[in-house]
Amino acid sequence: MSSRLVMLEREPADIPDNKAIDSGVTVLAVSLVLVSLLALARMPLNEALLHIVLVTAFSFLLFYGMVEMPRWGTLGKLVWLSSVTAVWISDMTISPVAIYWVFLLFFVSLRAFNDWRGLVFVAIDLAISIIFQIPTGLSLGGIMGPALSAVVVVAINYAFTTIGRVSRERLLLIDELLSTREQLAESEREAGVAQERERLAHEIHDTVAQNLSSIQMLLHAAERDLGGLDVDEEQLVQPLRRMEAARRAASNNLAETRAMIAALTPAGLREASISEALGRIAADFAQASDMDIQVETHGEPQKLLMRVEAGLLRIAQGAVSNAVQHSGASRVRITLTYEPEEIRLDVVDNGVGFDVAAQAHKPAGLGHLGLDAMRSRAAELGGELTIESAPGGPTALSVAVPVDGAVDSSD
Repeated sequence: MSSRLVMLEREPADIPDNKAIDSGVTVLAVSLVLVSLLALARMPLNEALLHIVLVTAFSFLLFYGMVEMPRWGTLGKLVWLSSVTAVWISDMTISPVAIYWVFLLFFVSLRAFNDWRGLVFVAIDLAISIIFQIPTGLSLGGIMGPALSAVVVVAINYAFTTIGRVSRERLLLIDELLSTREQLAESEREAGVAQERERLAHEIHDTVAQNLSSIQMLLHAAERDLGGLDVDEEQLVQPLRRMEAARRAASNNLAETRAMIAALTPAGLREASISEALGRIAADFAQASDMDIQVETHGEPQKLLMRVEAGLLRIAQGAVSNAVQHSGASRVRITLTYEPEEIRLDVVDNGVGFDVAAQAHKPAGLGHLGLDAMRSRAAELGGELTIESAPGGPTALSVAVPVDGAVDSSD
């Protein structure tokens, strides 16, 4: 649990890509500043003072921007990059060594804009570094050096960005897998509890309840038989009184047994049909999400096995939950249809929909956990889950369970 919380609390800034680039830029910046200051020994006093001011300004702007950049918008980053570039150009007019600062500008440009805008700034900085060499004689090395450096910086940035993206996706996948494991464990526990409760309810119904009913009928028959005997009525008073007491005790125990059977029914179905339980689920979600969620029942209702009712109830709950959380729908319709060959549950929403084929080809556990759980429940009931949807269109989820093995034929 603690490892999961750590993963959930990690922000994108904690992924190694940005930290590694920032550390590298810091080391490179300190080195280049020290190299730039070595040029002071060969400068006149006025140029040396101006060089110190420009190096200080460049260092301040660079490190300040690296720290504050995450808080800035596009305009702030543009102003910052323009200011750093202006200081760099100013210092190149008095110290040719400052041309090496272009390596820093390559990194920070891509750090500020990790897209085509960053590449544009890299190209501009590369062009400036080449143009400033023209007055002193431009050579092939003067062109190839900055150009190759730009390519290397872009490649390094791309590599670290890819590593960061993969790391984030892996963290999300691990988190979803942990969530899936918890959901499956809870689902299996609930299914096991429901099956055991159903087994106990059936055992109690088929043994204790049936035997108590038989005892009552036998006592009634015995009372009738005693009444038909040629025996003094006074002699029958005591036996009949005892038989009545026994019959009353059997009746009371039968009532308590039936109450126990009812108590073993899943909470959502207790003292309610599956249609009423679906109605309660719809009402709860509608109140929480301010959506129009309605339930309809078609066909002649049949008494279903407890595990079938509980399974359909959980599938409906998961489908409505997905619609509320992900579809952006304003209306959801839940339909329970009793047909001669099958019982069908349909959940339809008017949300944005999704690509069913693309969703199905995602790695297991990534993005379709609820659908996997519903498919598993449908398979446990002997049915099949089908989904019809498309991007921008409505979504229809349907599960059909065969009547054979789903209808409770016991009294």
